[in-house]
Parts: sequence; structure tokens; C-alpha cells
Amino acid sequence: MKKIFMYIWSLWEFIFAKLNRIHTVGGDDSEIRIAIKKYKGEKLLLNDGTVLNNGDKFGELHLNNNALTQITSSSSSPIAVGIIALKRFKKSIKALKTYIDEHHEFDDVNVFMGYTLFNEGVEMLGFEVRDIKSPLEKFIVTHYEMLLLAIFHPDGFKRLQDNKFTSKMVLITRNTINSRY
Repeated sequence: MKKIFMYIWSLWEFIFAKLNRIHTVGGDDSEIRIAIKKYKGEKLLLNDGTVLNNGDKFGELHLNNNALTQITSSSSSPIAVGIIALKRFKKSIKALKTYIDEHHEFDDVNVFMGYTLFNEGVEMLGFEVRDIKSPLEKFIVTHYEMLLLAIFHPDGFKRLQDNKFTSKMVLITRNTINSRY
């Protein structure tokens, strides 16, 4: 039954990615996918001084659920999974740097952001972590991502039982990517 859900969801993600021009960065097994969007919200000032204003383009980051399934299935130890994930995400951010340098539609994109349940420790990669301001948006994103985790994680809904997950906004600037990667 779980494999059927995974197949259906993967098919939906493929269609959604095509409709929303979401591109995989660094190959099909990369953890990061990206799309260009227009920011709608209050002005954001990031730690390095980069500003994201309403109407500015930004890179919308998406996680590749199939790649995450490979990572979470690689070990039963949460510490080992964390180390593997950190290494693979670092490699994916290097691929992101190459991708945005080679694709000129990203020339005026200075901020890359996404929402994720997996927000602990991403500061080590150069990301800033912020709360999702809208309670409704936070509720919807958190529960949507918990559903994805239940579908794609090897432990399924058991993974959700003892954890209090909250999605957060993660952001990284082009300046940070260029200076660190």
C-alpha cells in the first residue's frame, strides 16, 4: 500500500514540477530542486544585508523526496542519517551554485528559500531559519510536509508519533552561496 502512495505522489510531483517549472539541480539524485518565483510579502532583511522586497524574484527551493527516501533508508541510526544528509546537501548546494551561475534567468535572483521540517542544523550550511509568520500557512505547510514524511520515510506514520514537527522557512543568499561554496 505504501509503495502505491509513493508512486502516486511521485507522479503528482512530476506533473506539479512540470507545471511550475521546477528544475532538478545537479542530476536526478540531487536533494534540491528550484523554481523562480516572485516574492509576495513583507520586506525581508537577511543577516548579510541582502533585502528581499515584495515583487522581487527569488529561488524557491524544493526537496527531492525520492532522494530523501534514499537518505533516510541508508541507516537506522538518526546520527548516521544526519551526517549523510549533511554531506549530500553540501554537495547539492555546490551544484546549486553551478546551476545559478550557468542559467542566466537567475542573474537577478539573490535569495533562495523554501519551507521544511528538516530545519535543524541547516545553519551549518549557511541557511537562516525563520518562523513562518502566518499561522494558517504554518499549519498547512507543517501538515502537508508531515504527510510527505509519513509517505516517504521508511518508518511511515511511526516517525511522526513521538516528534513535534514544525515547518520553518529556510533562506540562503547568493552572497552566502558564493562565499561558502
